[in-house]
Amino acid sequence: MGTEFNDALTSQYDYRGLRDAFAPPAMYQAFLDVEKAVALAQGELGMIPIASAEVVAEHCRYEYLDMDRLDTSYRTTRHPLMPLINELVRLCGPQHGGYVHWGITTQNVIQTGLLLLAKRAQAVLDGLLADILRHLGRHARTHAKTVMAGRTHYRHAVPITFGFKVAVWIDEFLQASDRLREAEKRAFVVITGGAVGCFSALGRQGPAFQSRVAALLGMGEMAIPSRAIRTHMCEYVNALSLTASICHKIAEEVYQSSSEEYGELHEGRIEGTIGSSTMPQKINPILCYGIIANSNKLYSCAGMLMATAHRPFESDGSANQMFEDGLAEVISAISEILVRTELLARDLYVSTERMRTNLDLSHGAIFGEFAMMRLGETLGKHRGHELVHDAAMAAAAGKAPFLDELAQLPGGQALRTEIENRLETGSTGGICAEYALHFGSLVQDLAAGAMPTVEQRNINAYLKAAR
Repeated sequence: MGTEFNDALTSQYDYRGLRDAFAPPAMYQAFLDVEKAVALAQGELGMIPIASAEVVAEHCRYEYLDMDRLDTSYRTTRHPLMPLINELVRLCGPQHGGYVHWGITTQNVIQTGLLLLAKRAQAVLDGLLADILRHLGRHARTHAKTVMAGRTHYRHAVPITFGFKVAVWIDEFLQASDRLREAEKRAFVVITGGAVGCFSALGRQGPAFQSRVAALLGMGEMAIPSRAIRTHMCEYVNALSLTASICHKIAEEVYQSSSEEYGELHEGRIEGTIGSSTMPQKINPILCYGIIANSNKLYSCAGMLMATAHRPFESDGSANQMFEDGLAEVISAISEILVRTELLARDLYVSTERMRTNLDLSHGAIFGEFAMMRLGETLGKHRGHELVHDAAMAAAAGKAPFLDELAQLPGGQALRTEIENRLETGSTGGICAEYALHFGSLVQDLAAGAMPTVEQRNINAYLKAAR
């Protein structure tokens, strides 16, 4: 009931096929794709008759399977792959069926097949990441000079621009893309080493055979195809978890700053949306709490897999099951996160008025660092810090407004005028706008798989060109 209920709520979202990424038809076909590549590679290398290899390959199609026969076989064998192998043997006939699944083992097919599905899903996730970055790039450029309060430890720190905040998000996503691309090299790999990973059934031809299977599937391959190695999958899942944490942070900020007390950011609103059955005024941040919930779910999956990767000896059924089930759950969770984040970024509403109003709540004290540095030019930074701190504490105690307290310091009247001018003109100091425009331009025409390099992200070249 819960799943059906949630599906109804999210029917408006475009999952781009991700919800079917590990559905039974896709999973069966992935396993058949592996068996097909195995047969073709072995036929090419003369390990099995080429005619048999071709027949096996021709019958590795999901639509050929007799699902009733498969269901019966699963109840009888209680084995995760034998029913599919038996069905493929039947389809190929007595002359060629004996060469199905030649010299490999169950985990070889299941693990390779699941990683093949993850690789296919990752291509869609990459498209979502590219779309998120393009949306954020638009916000960064639009709000490069939109002044707001920068906050550290939930308190006003120094003025920033919303475009700068978004530029930080962009850089985090670009780092996440780097991590994913690096992890994918090791994660999306073929394993065909047989019983314990030493090609005990295939001998010295085994490595060449595995290389050919990898080429046919468009994947990498394990240097030692040991069934006990699982850290490469953990690395990929951890990279996805770090990606989710960025979405999580953005969702938390929007979640909190959409409250009446902040009023700075809001999810895009759909006509007719109802937030509460009892409080008709409520419009709740449903995208945000969907991102937060699924992020926590993904972190749990990552921790579960990390806690299982150490299982001993050459293979362990409990670890196999955890990773086989866990990988599908991981892709499901990151799909829910990125689909919602793409919608959140696309339709994010920014209240520039409330950002400015909130900036003014400190009555100029948010420019404390600026005042300290100005005083430090003549009094030294340490003494400047002491004086501005005393002025700020006096203002907080209600003695006088911060700028009035500041005006009493040496050179304070001119400093007060300078801060008032900054407040009036919306000047933040620093290079917030430059960062926003630089990172916004990096991702404005982004295509999936074409992320800017680390060197391109460095702002020095931009600053030199902008002089």
